[in-house]
Amino acid sequence: GVVNADERMRSMLVVCPASLKLNWKKESDKWLVRETSVAIANGGDFPRTDFVIVNYDVLKKNLAAILARRWDMIVADEAHYMKNPKAQRTKLMMEIVAANPDARFLPMTGTPVVNRPIELFTIMRVVDPENYNDETFWRYARRYCDAHNNGYGWDFTGAANLEELQEKLRRTVMIRRL
Repeated sequence: GVVNADERMRSMLVVCPASLKLNWKKESDKWLVRETSVAIANGGDFPRTDFVIVNYDVLKKNLAAILARRWDMIVADEAHYMKNPKAQRTKLMMEIVAANPDARFLPMTGTPVVNRPIELFTIMRVVDPENYNDETFWRYARRYCDAHNNGYGWDFTGAANLEELQEKLRRTVMIRRL
């Protein structure tokens, strides 16, 4: 829908789990209204199509080709795969998004807060870096993750003020579809 609504959207990168690549291809063929070339990155040469679908597991292998292009939109399906800021796929996605500052970044997930509110911070850092960054981390951690020093270091595994966090997300960046 977003691509169809804006004619300036010419190049789109979809990053998703390998199990969803064929479904993305099928749905894009069904729903795109403009003449758009669509391909799945499958380990050979990186496709030079308008719409490229690639899975998280091969981002590193395709990174040079991805960074060599200008993307109008970058979709991260099952964006909760980016919950760990130290994980390679998270770092790669952040690099790709940073290299395309004019692109729309659309993280999609059915489970935005998988287990703990701290897991959402990394995704929010990419979506809204003005409000979720190094300066706001501690405020977020204390308010929503019940951050506390447990005698061995800081523990961010808790949860607090979840209704407030949900309201804040819905008011600013999250659309919830049932």
